[in-house]
Amino acid sequence: MSELPFRLAFELLEMSFEGYVKHEICDSDTYFTASFRKENPDKVKGFYQMVWSHHAKLEEYLRLVIARSNWEATHRLGDIAVPTLVVVGDSDVVGANHVKQAAVLADRIPTAESKVLNGQSHGFFWQAPEETNAWIAEWIQRH
Repeated sequence: MSELPFRLAFELLEMSFEGYVKHEICDSDTYFTASFRKENPDKVKGFYQMVWSHHAKLEEYLRLVIARSNWEATHRLGDIAVPTLVVVGDSDVVGANHVKQAAVLADRIPTAESKVLNGQSHGFFWQAPEETNAWIAEWIQRH
């Protein structure tokens, strides 16, 4: 069998994969709230361009998804003995519910402090960088 049809099919999948990544960043609530996307389209577009230029391509991404789905280590969270800050936006519930995942981390890591950011999603570092940097710096100074 010729390699060409397989390569062509893979290239079509990659184009759809880029569309998926672009949708997640630019059009859904996964990374940014609707109001942030509406008020800051250039920032959102810039973030997407930066992410896509460094993003794992389809094959590597699928390997990551498979590995992440097959690895379970929450039983070891109680062994963490260093200061830990668990942060999540209260709107980070698209796809995997990161709010619930963050609660598990904060509950099972003995030294964990938890911070839930109101009105934020997965991209809170980029949506509110000054605020984010300020409370991270404060937490680091305390530890």
